[in-house]
Amino acid sequence: MARDGEPGMRAATVDALGSAETRWWLAVDGALRKQWWSAPRWSRILAANLADGELELLHLVIAGCHPDGRIREAAVVHLADQAHPAALAVLALRTVDWVAEVRQRARSAVQGSLSSSQGSLAQLAEMAFALRGRGEGAWLVERVEGVLWDLPLDGLEPLLIARDRRTRRAAYRAATAGGLLSLRRLTTVAMKDDDLPIRALCARAAVESATSPAQLRGLVVSPTALVRAEALQAVTAVGDLEAAEAALPDRHPLVRAIAQAALRRSGADPAESYRLLAVGESPVPGAIAGLGETGEAEDAGLVRRWLAHPRSRGRVEAVRALRRLSVTPSAELVPLLRDESGAVTRQVVVALRHDLGILDLGMLQALLGPGNPPHVRFAGYRLLTAGNAWQRLITNLRLIADPDDRLRGSARADLTGWLDRQAATTYHGPSRERTAELDKLIERARPILGEHKVRLLRFHAGLPPQAAL
Repeated sequence: MARDGEPGMRAATVDALGSAETRWWLAVDGALRKQWWSAPRWSRILAANLADGELELLHLVIAGCHPDGRIREAAVVHLADQAHPAALAVLALRTVDWVAEVRQRARSAVQGSLSSSQGSLAQLAEMAFALRGRGEGAWLVERVEGVLWDLPLDGLEPLLIARDRRTRRAAYRAATAGGLLSLRRLTTVAMKDDDLPIRALCARAAVESATSPAQLRGLVVSPTALVRAEALQAVTAVGDLEAAEAALPDRHPLVRAIAQAALRRSGADPAESYRLLAVGESPVPGAIAGLGETGEAEDAGLVRRWLAHPRSRGRVEAVRALRRLSVTPSAELVPLLRDESGAVTRQVVVALRHDLGILDLGMLQALLGPGNPPHVRFAGYRLLTAGNAWQRLITNLRLIADPDDRLRGSARADLTGWLDRQAATTYHGPSRERTAELDKLIERARPILGEHKVRLLRFHAGLPPQAAL
């Protein structure tokens, strides 16, 4: 377009460049440097026109991404006189240029733009945070942050709603540090903003600026755990035990921990509150989790009944609570290996991995049946590969060509990991029955594994070498 486009199209192209996102600019900057090698004649014409000062903005923008440092430097000199966002984007890119002369000229131009307009500041901030990780990227970030911290609220407003999250975070850091936001606005942002770090930042600021616990009641019921935790910490610090009691069955462990600590400081035992909640009708999962966190082994009876909780999250927390209480009733947990929820089966696997010796091998192998749901099959796989090394190897070899992508990939990766890191320290050989099965499985897997791995497997299994058919 710069070379052959009509004037109107070239102007439209420049405007499109000016509104492009930073990540696009980073990609185009690198791509353009590669493209110049296929256009040597135009590159020479561009250099001559730069020397004569006869280039329009689109040509200058593209020249600013030339692989030749002298052309980039000349382009920067001309771009410094342009106020268009596309020109500013290229200048920002060149502030981290690997050529010192280009870098210094671009920085001199950008320094003047930092205090010019809010629009320029928002664009430069977006570029600065995107370029922070580059070798010379600290300079622009430091200048942008220095300007932000000196701005009044009116100047920060455009950055508080910027499209770039890193820019918005920096703007909120400056605004909260300067105490520029009202408690009402801090509370609203902490409750509704779509960026978690900003919500947490504003929640902390709201806690610091609140003059009474009542002002933080809204944050205590925020959908964001970090916000709830900040608010609860503040209201319980002044002795609000009612808020602590209400937060005991919270779904997040951090919030529960703060509530439990508040009750302990008052001399109460949070486990007693959890016991009362656990005997109710379908307690919330957080109550079951809390009993596991604060109770004793004698509380396992209360928890056991909720292995049949109507909500999968309740069953998850019941299994986890029993494990925390050091009570893992295998007879009651094994049926949950076929639970409809993958989250439940994962927790059951973790609980049963310590009791592999008492689990029925046939039952575990039945879980691998092709008619079972994928998460049930994977639960069986994890238990079968957690014990005896040869059972692990047999299981992996059986699944090495399984139609399920996850099982097949896990089996192949685990087999390779065993060969690389553990095979040499497996000192006990397989039994006679397993030796015969390994012989068949290894040979069947030869086309998939290749000759090298087959030879290693046969060696470690104590099988004689066998030539490929």
